[in-house]
Amino acid sequence: MNPTVLFLGHITHMFMIKCVIRACDILIRQVAGMHSDAAALRKCSIWHEASRIVREEGFGAFWKGNLVTIVHRLPYSAMSFYSYERYKKLLGMVPGLDDPNYVSVVRLLGGGLAGVTAASVTYPLDVVRTRLATQVHFSSFCE
Repeated sequence: MNPTVLFLGHITHMFMIKCVIRACDILIRQVAGMHSDAAALRKCSIWHEASRIVREEGFGAFWKGNLVTIVHRLPYSAMSFYSYERYKKLLGMVPGLDDPNYVSVVRLLGGGLAGVTAASVTYPLDVVRTRLATQVHFSSFCE
């Protein structure tokens, strides 16, 4: 295998481990801490959880964070598509990757790097969306 491809794969792997996976782990721990009531977890059904949400937070709680999710998806998708094309061109200029046999490697690395770029740029909006969706008491944006 080409040493350049191995090096780029290693750099991408290190970035994913250090930045993306750790951020996701912190988010999972925060959300898991909200549902630490063991008695509530025993009655696990869709109907029970839906009725509990309506009873405790109101019907509007089903759409908590939806506006921010919609606002988040547009720049995420735009950044992902744009950076994918840029990374493909950039990786195509690397000696050894310009070979037609490596077109799938270029696409894979370009897609991975584009996903990391888009997630990194739009992460603040994702934090806001998650906090709005996981807060216990419903509050409006105007408070």
